[in-house]
Amino acid sequence: MTGILVGLAGVAALLIALVTQRRWQRTRGIAGGLLVSFVTVVMILGAGEIYFRYFFAQSENTLTLATLNWLGRYWQTNSLGYRDREWTPADWQGKTTIMVTGDSFTAGWGLENPADRFSDVLGSALGDDYAVLNLGVYGTATVEQLANLREHPLQNPDVVIMQYFLNDINYAMLSLGLLPEASPTPQWALDSYLGNWLYTRLIGRLIDPDYNRDWWEDNYAAYDNAAVWEVHRGEIEAYIDYVESIDARLIVVIFPNMLDPVRSVAYVDRVAQVFEARGQTDILKLFDEAAAWTLEDRIVSPRDTHPSAAFHRYVGETLYTSYFASPITD
Repeated sequence: MTGILVGLAGVAALLIALVTQRRWQRTRGIAGGLLVSFVTVVMILGAGEIYFRYFFAQSENTLTLATLNWLGRYWQTNSLGYRDREWTPADWQGKTTIMVTGDSFTAGWGLENPADRFSDVLGSALGDDYAVLNLGVYGTATVEQLANLREHPLQNPDVVIMQYFLNDINYAMLSLGLLPEASPTPQWALDSYLGNWLYTRLIGRLIDPDYNRDWWEDNYAAYDNAAVWEVHRGEIEAYIDYVESIDARLIVVIFPNMLDPVRSVAYVDRVAQVFEARGQTDILKLFDEAAAWTLEDRIVSPRDTHPSAAFHRYVGETLYTSYFASPITD
């Protein structure tokens, strides 16, 4: 940003000098017109910068400056770093405890109100006899989520809900040096909020091939790579081992590719089979339901393909009716 401001100041100084000099009258007239145009453009750009820096906020799939503004407005965390209320042992004492682990899906990326998340919907349905703790952290995968579960002050939950998404294999890819990296954003687009908005929506798509890359191909290829899948399956097995060691009930919620649920069916099933082979059968696979919804209804926005509040509500209500609601008996 400093370089941009220095450059603008230099252009302004040059034009002012040409306007105020008296030796070349024709040049003076041309410079005067250019100065008016320059000031107009600078004012427009300045207004745009102010708007995008201080007023515009939007959740997106990546950490753009607009997303950072959104996080600043809507993302508050407790003392443990989770987007959840403060919990003390007294709060869960005598209640059935449920811990929900996951990534940005569990944390509620794109949802302004955390009460719209599936974990909160489930908690509301269950009532005061249950304590539902949300351990979702955006950007994490299975290994990190297991660490969060292990390190939480509540050491013996009654139920663990593991939310899984099909990019959780990225940690295994990273461990093998196979995780592709996107091109870095130019510094000018990191310094200017207006510049960042223009770059992420237009300029980047024109000059950066990564913007037009199908990153899902890398994810699916990882599941088809025997070495990567073996590492990741071990990560899932370790998670199951821990939950079984604390004698907790395990419920698994697997989200598909929300842009194209049908395309990810085979990979959702492959993950589910790891749990089923261990006798864990409480598995909610969401590709059928996601495919039945319109894209507009099931995601936050075209810029943010996380589940919408309505889809979160469906997941929370389905968890309740499928795994917690008491059957009606005569």
